[in-house]
Amino acid sequence: MRTHRNSGVLETINLYLFFLVLITHVGCIATKNGIEESPVDLSEFENHLGTLQARYSLTETLKTTKMMVTIQEGQNSPEELRELLYYKKTSDGGDLLRIQVLGVFDDTKGVAIANRDQFLLALLDQQETFVGKLSDGILNELFGVDLRVSDVLSAIFANPFLDGRTKDLKITRFGKKYMITRPGIDADHTETITLLVEEDEPRVTEWYIKDDDGLRHQKVIFSDYREVDGILRPHKVHIERPLEQTRVTVSIAQVQINTEIKDSRFDFSPFLTDDFIIKSFSDTNQTTTPE
Repeated sequence: MRTHRNSGVLETINLYLFFLVLITHVGCIATKNGIEESPVDLSEFENHLGTLQARYSLTETLKTTKMMVTIQEGQNSPEELRELLYYKKTSDGGDLLRIQVLGVFDDTKGVAIANRDQFLLALLDQQETFVGKLSDGILNELFGVDLRVSDVLSAIFANPFLDGRTKDLKITRFGKKYMITRPGIDADHTETITLLVEEDEPRVTEWYIKDDDGLRHQKVIFSDYREVDGILRPHKVHIERPLEQTRVTVSIAQVQINTEIKDSRFDFSPFLTDDFIIKSFSDTNQTTTPE
């Protein structure tokens, strides 16, 4: 499938969505570094899983107002993008997400909204809107990126266990660090997650993926943890995808938790007017434009 691109704005949305969902499968090789290895039962580790879950449960809304995304593909020069992100839980347990890509003068260039089971992508300069059902395959359909939308929350909350995959965990402790290995989503993938626990506060610091041949597909580093309204969060995420030769670094200078966000932020209607050319995602399969 050819990727639909009318300008660099679509590339920008593509890559930022890529950041949000590429934290999907991971794995790494642990080293002892002189610290004694100690196998751990799940019962001993459940308290840390509970803490990670509580951070998500206590976050009703999340808003980043100062966020810089640096993207580098291959040997190309890095590109810096400024983003806004809005997240809100619904009263019925759903999740709402809005991402805005800003221009040089803080004008909005593109908007992506996930509202329950529906998804919208609006390119403001091109006055084009793409709409469709939110599913794991939507990024592949729209951009040709084989990644899962269902892992968005894992990326936002630095919690690989939000998807409920806590069975078949193999846990080893190295001092303050826990190395958790589990089967990947794909049959030939293995995930390994590193947690650093200080003062009984777990921090997910590394999350990798490798296949049965030992080939690393992804490396994710969470760092610069700070407490925001009593909730510990990373303010820097670095992702490397060796096969795609892509590196993404997200630096957050300002984040607000449980501040008021109106439901209108996630409303599709402003981008479904007569001012926009409205297309379904299936239209992208027949659309090819110059890079």
